[in-house]
Amino acid sequence: RQDAERKAEEEKEAAILMQVEERRKEDEARAAEEEVERLKREEEVRVQHENERQVEKDKEEELIAKNEQIERQKAERLKREEEADQLKQAKQDRKEHEERAVRLKQEEEETARQDAERKAEEEKEASRLMLAEEGRKLDEARAEDEAVRLKQPEEETARQDAEREAE
Repeated sequence: RQDAERKAEEEKEAAILMQVEERRKEDEARAAEEEVERLKREEEVRVQHENERQVEKDKEEELIAKNEQIERQKAERLKREEEADQLKQAKQDRKEHEERAVRLKQEEEETARQDAERKAEEEKEASRLMLAEEGRKLDEARAEDEAVRLKQPEEETARQDAEREAE
């Protein structure tokens, strides 16, 4: 009977030990599952943070790329404007050069016209002086002729007087 009680007691203790062992194993399994879940959550959080950092990095790179594109477009626009200004200045310079050439040609033509007018005036004046000189000479010749003509009657009268006296 004692052996049967001891055996029953040992079986009871063995059953308790088995239950304790089973609980310990269940606790370990539960703890392992909780650790796996915690690690999964931590990994999800880490991945989410990494994704958020990548999104931020992508946004920053996109913003940098946009700014660079804007700067390139601005530089190209400034270059085009500068080229347009240079072209406009070249056209203005060419126009001014052409206007200056026209003005110089007009001035040369005006100078030539004035020179021709002056020459014509000088020739006219020389011709007038020559005519005046010829007129003066004609007047002198007329005066001499008149003097001769006036003297001729005196000489004729004197000659006639001399002839009468001689007769």
